[in-house]
Amino acid sequence: MTLGLYVHIPFCRHKCLYCDFPSYAGLERYCQGYVEALCRDIAASPYAGQGADTVYVGGGTPSMLEAGDVSRILKTLRQTFCIASDAEITIEANPDSLDYDKAAALADCGVNRLSLGVQSFSDTMLAFLGRVHTAAQGEAAIQAAYAAGIHNLSLDLMYGLPGQSLHDWQDTLDNVLRLNPEHISCYGLKIEEGTPFYDMKDFLNLPDDDLQADMYMAAIEALRARGFRQY
Repeated sequence: MTLGLYVHIPFCRHKCLYCDFPSYAGLERYCQGYVEALCRDIAASPYAGQGADTVYVGGGTPSMLEAGDVSRILKTLRQTFCIASDAEITIEANPDSLDYDKAAALADCGVNRLSLGVQSFSDTMLAFLGRVHTAAQGEAAIQAAYAAGIHNLSLDLMYGLPGQSLHDWQDTLDNVLRLNPEHISCYGLKIEEGTPFYDMKDFLNLPDDDLQADMYMAAIEALRARGFRQY
C-alpha cells in the first residue's frame, strides 16, 4: 500500500470570516512546541516504514512556519516513511507569508508544489473575506515562487462572494490565467455554521443561485479555453 501523507499546521495570522477549518490566530508562540510534538507523533506512526508518494502540509497557514521547522518536519517524514524520490511535496501558503526568501528556503527543503490561497484579485473582495493580503501581494507571491524555482503552483479562488459581480469573477480569472499556474481550484463560498459569516449571513448581499451558476459556468469556459481539464 502506498500512502499519501497529510500534515496539519493549525496556525494563522488571521482567521478568515468564512473559515471553519481547525485553525487559530494569535497563537504563534506555540509553533515551536507544536512542531516538536508533531515530529514525535510522526516518528511513532503505526504506518512507519510504508511507502508514500505524496506529502501535503495544510492548515491553517503552514507558510507561517520558519523554513527550518518545515525542513525538520519533512526530514522526520523521510526518516519514518519510504517517501518516493519523485514524490509530490506540497505546502499551503498565503501571499502575506510568502516572499522569495521563504519560497527559496522551502524549495531547498524539498517542497516542489505550492497551494497558494489567492482567493481573489479584487482588494474589495479580499477585504470582505477578512483576508490579510492584497491582490498585488497575491501576484508577488506567485512570481516569488516562480523565481525560487517552484513552478508547480495550485491557486485557490473563490466565487459567490458578498457583493461580487460576474465581471469581478471574470476579472479574477483573467488575472490568474495570465500568470500560467499549473492548477486552479475554484470554490463557491459556503456559509458554515460557527463562522462570523454565518452570524451575518442575512446581511452579506450574496449572489443569488442564478448568478453563482453563471460564475461556475464562466470558470468552466475560461479554464477549458486555456487547456485546463476539469475534475
